[in-house]
Amino acid sequence: MNIDIIIPPILIIVGGIITWLVKKKTEELKAVEERLREEKRKIYTQLLDPYIELLSGQDQIKAIKKVTSYEYKKNAFYLCLYGSDKVISAYNSLMKFAYESDFDNSNYDAEKMFNLFGHFILEIRKDLGYKKSKLDEIDMLRGIIKDIDKNLNK
Repeated sequence: MNIDIIIPPILIIVGGIITWLVKKKTEELKAVEERLREEKRKIYTQLLDPYIELLSGQDQIKAIKKVTSYEYKKNAFYLCLYGSDKVISAYNSLMKFAYESDFDNSNYDAEKMFNLFGHFILEIRKDLGYKKSKLDEIDMLRGIIKDIDKNLNK
């Protein structure tokens, strides 16, 4: 028996097995990434919901109650598990500013709040797949907040 005749079929079989294993592993990774992206999307949506309610002119007290609810805090915790570093950092900056702000005071810095909120939304957008977005923080809010440029003195 000539070894030159046996080696090519063995190489083809081994190559096929390796290709199949790599393909299977790649498909599994893609499925895990898609489940993770869907989980992130769900968490991000739930964290943004009170702000959307607030910006749409709904009951402010109801929106504030949502932010202080157990469910919201639970989603903020999940953000720490599933969110990207940049999304977590943007969220933390937004919440720190909100905790330290006196919203009834005339010295309240609305422009900074808009920038922080827009930055949070922009980082979510990038984390969900639009990594090369050319939009800025205020662009993220233009469709949500009426006359934002006038309110920011731009």
